[in-house]
Amino acid sequence: MGRDEKVVELTSGTVTVRTGVAGSASRAGHRLQLRFPDWSGTVRMLAGRPQVVTLRVGLPSLEVVSGAGGVTPLTPVDKQLIKRNAAKTLDAERFPDVTFESTSVDGQTVTGELTIHGTTCEIVAEINVADGRATASIPVRQTDFGIKPYALMLGQLKVADEVVVELDIEVPR
Repeated sequence: MGRDEKVVELTSGTVTVRTGVAGSASRAGHRLQLRFPDWSGTVRMLAGRPQVVTLRVGLPSLEVVSGAGGVTPLTPVDKQLIKRNAAKTLDAERFPDVTFESTSVDGQTVTGELTIHGTTCEIVAEINVADGRATASIPVRQTDFGIKPYALMLGQLKVADEVVVELDIEVPR
């Protein structure tokens, strides 16, 4: 590493996924907020500017935070069932990590390779950096990564194909 180059470890913050509901019975489903406490990331800096951003998220750490809507409130049993179904849908045993590595950083626009379920796709994300925090809201289509969204009742109730990954990460000075 050169004199003006350093690697900054990202260690504090949250990685959250928000889901929607689709299908003719969508009013019966919950819009979920899922959190992944097992994550890590780095930013390689050169002359004080970010050059490469990496992020790894451990899928087995999934926690069901909340579920809005639906016919009834989520119970602890529902949350455990959702966690099991998500792990199965994502094949988390076979593909335990989601990874991202940037290919370019241009101001607050980060372009890179996102790998989920063994499939890699390019994504472009706008990262807002203010007050020592980096935040982003990134739409991801499950089918782009070979994932069939979870469904029940013969597809009348299913998780929407597009989910939103939300990052809120402390940026060390």
